[in-house]
Amino acid sequence: MSRYEHLTDEQLIEHLRASGESEAEACRNELYSRVYPSIARWCLRLSGNREEAADLAQDVVFRVHQQLDSFRLESKFSTWLYTVTRRTALNRMQSERRHRRNRIDNEKVPEAADTGETALEGMTRTALGERLRATMTEKLEPMEAQVVYMHYVQGMTLPAITQSLGLTNKSGSKALLVGGMRKLRRHLGPWLQRQFAV
Repeated sequence: MSRYEHLTDEQLIEHLRASGESEAEACRNELYSRVYPSIARWCLRLSGNREEAADLAQDVVFRVHQQLDSFRLESKFSTWLYTVTRRTALNRMQSERRHRRNRIDNEKVPEAADTGETALEGMTRTALGERLRATMTEKLEPMEAQVVYMHYVQGMTLPAITQSLGLTNKSGSKALLVGGMRKLRRHLGPWLQRQFAV
């Protein structure tokens, strides 16, 4: 049993700040071990992939360690922690988006053979999937891409996505889904209509 078990997260942080270096380190270890399960659960919801979620959780712990002094004890620590987790996830998505865009820009795109088919109709399913991912990366905002993925790939309902991402706007995830799919239709046209009920 931890000697800090009787303290709330907020009380533990107050104790940490008032303690010497050795005591503060023990408080931090207690705090991180206490909140890590929540961080891991949120990261899995946000990323949808266990390996990515594990990497993301480590990033979040690092960010929390860096930014803990900015927590002002004016709200619940769990609220602040979720905000840090969500921001870290979005930053990672934006970074990956830039990386993929650079990679795509550097790849040589072969010319399509003139078979009478549209370029999209002549592509293999694998190539179409890659085209869809590339279009989402290039043309959609990170949150739009996340909502489209969660709804159409993971099969999550819009209310579940709204709750998972902590969206507080009036229309929740619906506006992000509608905006994202409008952009995809503009760039992928009839093929998108055949693949998804949009």
